[in-house]
Amino acid sequence: MLVLVTIEPIKSCTKKAKMNRTAKRIFVLSPHADDAELGVGGYLAKAVDQGAEVMVALATAGTVQHFHGSEVTGSQRLDEFHAAMAVLGVQQVRVLTQERDGELPHFSYARMVGMLDALQRSFQPDEILLPLPSAHQDHTYCWEVGIAMTRPHRVTHVPALVAGYEYPLTSWGQGAGFSAFRGGLYIDVSATWTRKLQALRQHVSQFGDADGDPLALEGVAALARLRGAEAGFGHAELLHVVRQRWF
Repeated sequence: MLVLVTIEPIKSCTKKAKMNRTAKRIFVLSPHADDAELGVGGYLAKAVDQGAEVMVALATAGTVQHFHGSEVTGSQRLDEFHAAMAVLGVQQVRVLTQERDGELPHFSYARMVGMLDALQRSFQPDEILLPLPSAHQDHTYCWEVGIAMTRPHRVTHVPALVAGYEYPLTSWGQGAGFSAFRGGLYIDVSATWTRKLQALRQHVSQFGDADGDPLALEGVAALARLRGAEAGFGHAELLHVVRQRWF
């Protein structure tokens, strides 16, 4: 088992399993409890089915005040996160901070990068997937510390792929500058699309079917259909390649 690098001890989302040292390893940094599922939920389910080892590091989980006035506690968001990870089959999760939703930029960059460095050394991922920056300050913070985590330096293990994943609001804010023409990698998630939706439905405090809401399930589906149409798939997720090593 890997050594936990967490502020608070956390529970495992799945049954303990021996690490398959020959399997591909994927590390995902998720700003909030639902972002990994929004961006690469279909890919993670597909990779697990193919024998990959996946670790999702949750940057923070805390109490959230919705625009319409309702409040969701941090413990509820954590419960939803663990349930969603179990649906996708993710073997390992880490919670890096708690009660900092919307306030991650006030958390020490150096401390966060140090925690991410430690996870990278221990897990030795083949792929590192980071949230693209957007109009949300927590997403921009995670993008910046993630890029610092992947900085070129002498290490014994260098991931073959570093990429940014989008979510329905990435096009608003800094993420609007990312284009598939700069290095887009389309992943066919048609076979695992229903599991992605099932994982998102675990976040009962966050998702509904409101018309016109980009973060409603229909908004998520619309983006996946668009990416699929661009690549000739039914549903697709798009990764923006930052660095790829070819052997």
